[in-house]
Amino acid sequence: MPSRLLKLVALVLGLALLAPAAGGLVSCGGGRPGGAAGDGDAAPQPGGTLVCPLPGEPVSIEPLNAQDASGLQVAHQVFQGLTRWTLDDDGVLVTEPDIAADWESTDAQTWVFHLKRGVTFQAPVSRPVTAQDFVASWTRVTDPENGSYVAYILAPIEGCDDRGFQTDTTKGLVGVTAVDDFTLEVRLRYPLADFPAILGHPVAAVTPVDHIDEVGDKAFAKAPVGTGPYAVVSWRRGKEIRLAKNPAYWDAERAGWVDAVRLPIYDDVESMWADFEAGKLDCSQVPREQLEAVSGGPEVAAGAWTVGDWPAAAVYLVGMNMTDSTLGGSPELRRALCRSATAQAVIDEVSQGVAGSAGGYVPPGIPGQKAGQNPYPYDLEAAASLMTGLGGVPVLKYWYDVDEDHRQIADTLVAGWEEAGLSVRATGYAWGAFVEKLSRGDKGSGSQLFRLAWIADYPSMDAFLYPLFQSDHSPTGSYTFYSSAGVDELLQKARATLDANQRHNLYAQAEKLILTDMPAIPLYFYRYVRVVGPRLHAFSVDPMGTTDLRAVWLR
Repeated sequence: MPSRLLKLVALVLGLALLAPAAGGLVSCGGGRPGGAAGDGDAAPQPGGTLVCPLPGEPVSIEPLNAQDASGLQVAHQVFQGLTRWTLDDDGVLVTEPDIAADWESTDAQTWVFHLKRGVTFQAPVSRPVTAQDFVASWTRVTDPENGSYVAYILAPIEGCDDRGFQTDTTKGLVGVTAVDDFTLEVRLRYPLADFPAILGHPVAAVTPVDHIDEVGDKAFAKAPVGTGPYAVVSWRRGKEIRLAKNPAYWDAERAGWVDAVRLPIYDDVESMWADFEAGKLDCSQVPREQLEAVSGGPEVAAGAWTVGDWPAAAVYLVGMNMTDSTLGGSPELRRALCRSATAQAVIDEVSQGVAGSAGGYVPPGIPGQKAGQNPYPYDLEAAASLMTGLGGVPVLKYWYDVDEDHRQIADTLVAGWEEAGLSVRATGYAWGAFVEKLSRGDKGSGSQLFRLAWIADYPSMDAFLYPLFQSDHSPTGSYTFYSSAGVDELLQKARATLDANQRHNLYAQAEKLILTDMPAIPLYFYRYVRVVGPRLHAFSVDPMGTTDLRAVWLR
């Protein structure tokens, strides 16, 4: 299965973990809510065991295949790469050095990373990390025999194909060289100024490949060894994962406060929430239908619980097949559809009163994101006027994959479009048939309008705009078959621009041009909502869905 399709499957299965920004919640805007009122002035206290739930059994918790929300949460605590993602004071997820002390590039295509000295693997490996360890780690991930589902994230490296697998395993990963023990050179297939941001993903973390060769892949997958502040103690499938503080952690100033972490595994939010209410968990998701009651409940009012929400790097869209003669040939029709797309009604009716419509394709929390990019915000009168100018329009088709939320969203959108004089017929398909039909949109499958959702692999505007709308990628990234030489040129220029402000401006220009063409209607941005109990402090969720357990502490 193609890696992007796998990502879309994961997103479909994981959307229950997200919700648009909730009205009436204590909005943390990317900050770190404490477990009790006024803890912003409290001094962190060391010790204790944190009990933090996982929303499902991980596929994997090590870099080769960590891909779902649960697996990535664990991997981020155990493993480290050259860079890390950190929330700044504005709630933006920025890329900072981790095992790398610094890096340099003059052309965004060849990168030189200087490693920190004194970084060591956890026991039982307990040896220093060198540049060669990164060569070996990335070679392992990109070896097609190892079957990594997340290798595509390393696809920019020279020697990889678009799936992230080595083009010639006899030569290995030719784009990565250990210049010496503490200098790593990486050559890319093309310029990519956001490459350091990619390296914050666990797939790029360093692993002790010599140890893996000794114990075997299966044993390592169950008891992986990284360099991070927490080490895996046990993994009882279907039950829980346990971590313990790494006593020999190399970065003493960021060693974490809690001594141990229990991560019980849940199959559904209702069971997780019941255990939180019973005092068995320090934090929890909350069933969507109970959000309003919980936010206004006595526990929150008394300061015993804190409800927080944070922006997620995910967006819900209505895609349009640009090869369809009716849609692709009429920008006025696409504008009318956008002007009459009832995003707020979708949020209110389907998500039971939560709010947060999208003004573009790039969500808050992503560096360089600009709000209000959509030139065609909801305006029913303007939509009706456009329809009058168009005269008659055939009945349009809207497709979605079968799911109750997607069905309700379809019904709400169809009702709004009808108010503007548009006739749209909605049809649901099983996931496999849905994707197969969208993939043949340029071959007469009949696709026109369809539901689409996207979550980024790393915090960059490029991670939204390029895979969804660049001409060579839109047929498989967004199924819109959108093509624009002007957009492609801006995206390529942005990728080659090292200055962050200039790069962000170029991406914003590209986003504006795409929105002007309107191959996809932005409906809303997802957000993570969590309830935090009285013991837990300094808790946050970053746009990639991860909590840095080094920051939290227990009272």
